[in-house]
Amino acid sequence: MSWLTPEYHAVVERYAPRLTALSGVCMLIVLMAWLGILLRSLERAQHPNALKDASEAYLRSGQYQLVNWQPSLQKAFEQAQRRDRLVLVEVGAYWSGRCQRLGREAFSDSGVADLINREFIAAKVDAESMPKLARYARQLAALQGYPARYPVLVWFTPDGKPVRAVAPDTRAELMRHLEELSHLFRNRPEQVAQLATQLEQAWNARWVRAARFAIPEPSAIEAFLQAAELSPESSYNLSVLEALLSIAERGDARAQRILRARLQSLPNSPLWCLRTQAVHAVEEGVDPEGKPIGGKRLIDQARLLSLYSRAARFEPELGEIAHALANTLRTRYYRERPAGFIATLASPKLQSVLTHLPGIPQRDLALYTDANAYAVIALADYLETFGLLDPQAYWARQTAPRVLQTLVAMRTRYGDLFHSSLRAARDWLPDMALTVRAAVRVYYLTRDPNALQLARSLLEYIWQEHADPTGGFYDIARSEQWGTLRVAPVRVGSDDSLPGDNALLALAMWEYANASGEGHWRERARQLAQAVAGDYDPSQPLAHAGYIQLLARIGGK
Repeated sequence: MSWLTPEYHAVVERYAPRLTALSGVCMLIVLMAWLGILLRSLERAQHPNALKDASEAYLRSGQYQLVNWQPSLQKAFEQAQRRDRLVLVEVGAYWSGRCQRLGREAFSDSGVADLINREFIAAKVDAESMPKLARYARQLAALQGYPARYPVLVWFTPDGKPVRAVAPDTRAELMRHLEELSHLFRNRPEQVAQLATQLEQAWNARWVRAARFAIPEPSAIEAFLQAAELSPESSYNLSVLEALLSIAERGDARAQRILRARLQSLPNSPLWCLRTQAVHAVEEGVDPEGKPIGGKRLIDQARLLSLYSRAARFEPELGEIAHALANTLRTRYYRERPAGFIATLASPKLQSVLTHLPGIPQRDLALYTDANAYAVIALADYLETFGLLDPQAYWARQTAPRVLQTLVAMRTRYGDLFHSSLRAARDWLPDMALTVRAAVRVYYLTRDPNALQLARSLLEYIWQEHADPTGGFYDIARSEQWGTLRVAPVRVGSDDSLPGDNALLALAMWEYANASGEGHWRERARQLAQAVAGDYDPSQPLAHAGYIQLLARIGGK
């Protein structure tokens, strides 16, 4: 063979020493790179930033980033006024793989961090624990053409006016915004003021307006079904699936077919984790390689358990997935004291060298009101479908009332609810609407009048404190303020990560009226449905899945 010829051996003898030396140099470079990474990690472990003492899991996960994050917005704006700097607020979530990736590639990069620390006052916010500020950031980013995803970065003037909001994918994209805004603020402050005025005016034009009333139009259901059938990207949108379920439960064969296909395909998709029998964060989706980006969220598991349990009533084979999801809630999310479900399991993107440093959480142990209310609703749906003979039924039957008691303990002296066990925010309309629905479901399970009393008192609080004088209800009762940043209440008619606020509230009123027999709440639900119908945009039916769900539930009654 040719490789045994003398010429071959001559070549080997001539070049082998050089190849050996080259291989050794390459190996040395690799070892030095790994040593640099290790030394940098050890240095960060000795010098964490101010986030190390934060109570939120997302903030603590960034404690070894090189940016000098301020965990308090109040202090950030105070510093900005003293030093005349723009405030950079990063809004993210523990379950978001995109947030973790940007944290590694940008905020842990000395070039990016040096620019931020020199030119801006930076604050990091946990979207889960501050839902009003997170919604505001997402709305600002949407006005500038960015999709509704985390992280969202918003630049504010020292007096609290937004200048720009972006949802960057890469370090390069972030650097472009940082360099441009730092240059403008130093050299052309009048242009920064102009950008702030334009963005504030655009937000006011979009969100601050009087309510419109319309008669709910049943034909919207047909337009929704057509859009859902032709839109593959909505396949696993949970609000869309919930609307499809409400239509399917009325006996609509087309809705049943679409819903059945999507629920059957989910366990075969990359979002489904065979090992844990859980779903990766649906909002995050998958990367270009088809791998899931986000962690596993309680609220997704709970909403899917409700979907599969109710859909199993007309498609029995879906019951196996419902059993798997119920088991996942019991074994991976539930904790006894206080009785409730933790928020999140870690994102795959968090698995890195820094994951093993002290203080980096592997789970978000906070109990969030909206997710736990959904869990109660899901357990009730599970029991209603499979009955007490199911092996997990006893646990579900005991757990739902206990979790509701934990939600009762979240009540404040004002009559509303804290958003989470962290007690960092309160007065959030979706929390109260979902808790009303959870309380009604527990009443059907236990016939405990205290559950209905809880539902009634929350509805009365909302009616008194959250009403928009022009119609509908605001997401918070009064403006929230952090330093010079002030965020006003808005009436949300379209879906965000959950069905629209007012659609959720109308459903809560309707369900409470049916359980209590108090007919005036049924009339109020119909009136609110007219305000929701006034917000409906026929050109975007999938963005109003909450309205479609409401229409399917009460439109014909």
